[in-house]
Amino acid sequence: MVVYRFFFHPLRQFPGPTFAPLSALCAISMSMKKFHMFSEVQKLHKTHGDFIRLGPSEISVASPSAVATIYQNSSPCQKGPWQEHTLRRKVWDRGLNAKAMRDYEPRIEKYTGLLMNQLQQRCGKSVDITDWCGFYGFDVMGDLAFGKSFDMLNDGVKHYYMELTQMSTLWGSPIGRASWLYLLVKDIPILNRQIVQFLKWLRKHVDQRTKNEPHLPDLFSWLLGAYKEQSVHTKQDDLNLLGDAHLIVVAGSDTTSTTMTCALFELARHPQVYQKLQNEVDEFMKQGDSTHSHSALAKLKYLQAIIDETMRLYPAIPSGLQRITPPQGLQIDGTFIPGNTIIQTPTYTLNRDERCFVRPNDFIPERWTTQPDLVRDASAFAPFSIGRYSCAGKQLGLLEVRHVLTQIVSKFNIRLAPNQTVEAFQEGLADGFTLLCPKLEMVFEARVS
Repeated sequence: MVVYRFFFHPLRQFPGPTFAPLSALCAISMSMKKFHMFSEVQKLHKTHGDFIRLGPSEISVASPSAVATIYQNSSPCQKGPWQEHTLRRKVWDRGLNAKAMRDYEPRIEKYTGLLMNQLQQRCGKSVDITDWCGFYGFDVMGDLAFGKSFDMLNDGVKHYYMELTQMSTLWGSPIGRASWLYLLVKDIPILNRQIVQFLKWLRKHVDQRTKNEPHLPDLFSWLLGAYKEQSVHTKQDDLNLLGDAHLIVVAGSDTTSTTMTCALFELARHPQVYQKLQNEVDEFMKQGDSTHSHSALAKLKYLQAIIDETMRLYPAIPSGLQRITPPQGLQIDGTFIPGNTIIQTPTYTLNRDERCFVRPNDFIPERWTTQPDLVRDASAFAPFSIGRYSCAGKQLGLLEVRHVLTQIVSKFNIRLAPNQTVEAFQEGLADGFTLLCPKLEMVFEARVS
């Protein structure tokens, strides 16, 4: 087997770490190195080029054209059973359409108000904004997924299961790279404690939500409705419902709070950008409260440019989404990728590629507005992915981020706390499938009218 994987395997011509052809343990060890898989992969691409082998049957492709080839609607690459995904995606889309957004918006505004109140009470003091953005994301997720929040914005204390969610995501990412390792871990109590606790908590909330219909419609109402329409429930149906709940918890809390935190980090570092955004938001606020709908906020061009630039530098899924090539294989930039190969584009690497962006490591929102020449290849930028597997929750995530940033900008001036360094934040970022932020100490000062 060793000789075959090194010298006769269909992927033998692709460069990469020495032991990548032998076992997934190579990629696992990289992903556990400070949990900086995204930067480890970036280093490999700088050394070996656009195509690298990360495992026995896994390829990373850092070519801008690969994004469309792998992820667009017409791509032959697959994520899983097509029919099953189509049916479930339709339910997700109904729960996240424009009408549903209007139903959710008053609750988003309520939690945004709670966050502003907490920041106002802490004006002039050092605040770990990573925690508070996490509280916001988790409380909103709890309301929209399970019909009740976790009251972290009221209590100011991190809920045990928020910590558990983040830890299970962080450790689940490397473990999930090898099916045999996952099977081993899940059967050893000393190793699986956090994963088991998280799944028990998730199942408990799904069971409670199944029995109790909330007063206001939520996202889970749509998923549960489709589940209840089935006359017979298989074990797979139950697992799908639990999997949907898992997706809501992770994608509905971590990704949104990360974008908020990273945006505030960059805004605190770039006061001229913050001032420009304040000018735009101040002008917007003069139009009156009735205009503060999601559709109105979406028209703030500089705000959207800041969000886009944040998602470029700090992608929610930094290592990219895996796909499987079709049995007949796939051509990318003249290079043949054999069939049934796990393939992905490393989002973090592409978003900081000079072929795609001028000054790729710099935070320049104007590249999305008045300086389009700073974008060389926009096709590489797909923060919500593209195609039939793109993020269904895009509009909900943007709704939350826009509400929070406009309110913060209108009410506060911000800066990094004296003890907070840029390096500590950047080096503390962790790749647990989704990007997780370390502590970020900031100071919020009330604006003088």
